[in-house]
Amino acid sequence: MITKDYLPNHPEIELYQDDTMLRINTDTYVLGEFLNIYRNDTVLDMGTNQGALLLYANLFHPKKLIGLEINPEGVALAKRNMELNHIENAEIICGDIITYKNDPVDVIICNPPYFKTKEDNKGLNNFKAIAKHEGELTLKLLVDSIERNLKDNGTLYFLFLSQRLDEVLMELRRKHLIPKIIKFVFDKEKKYSNVFLVKAIKNGKPGLVVEKPIQIER
Repeated sequence: MITKDYLPNHPEIELYQDDTMLRINTDTYVLGEFLNIYRNDTVLDMGTNQGALLLYANLFHPKKLIGLEINPEGVALAKRNMELNHIENAEIICGDIITYKNDPVDVIICNPPYFKTKEDNKGLNNFKAIAKHEGELTLKLLVDSIERNLKDNGTLYFLFLSQRLDEVLMELRRKHLIPKIIKFVFDKEKKYSNVFLVKAIKNGKPGLVVEKPIQIER
């Protein structure tokens, strides 16, 4: 069922959501609020789903927004949300992150599937399984695509599972995506961080800042 909702922390920005797909959540919110985009930037959201992160990016009034989504229903919903918010500089593309290649962009946003889960434990909803669980789109292939589609000195805004931090840093450095900022996200009721945010620059200079963590209250 499709219902109308609003962007977390921005009730003035409405969007449609589909219960058969992954809905916006805390990951969406913290990554959206982590962005810092310039007016002349072209922004690519890899795995855009219903386009929520493009709506966050649009708050900075960038030159162009591109949403890449493998699910045709997600493509249709993202287009509908761009129209709902009168965004005319957005292009929504139906395609696979693994094989996608186009003109390199200034900024890539990615909130990818980050759970390593056995096939028989992924559930019956394929749309949600693709959005949550690493399958054919491994971390290595994802980082390969990010590097391929990002300009030199371009910026990556990325969210991933904290327990896989070592893998992420290794893969980013393998493709010369140099981490500049890391920020951990904590649930107030839990002992350990679940996810972290990272800003990385392609072929950037060394120098990493670990910012104060975000604490989520349920």
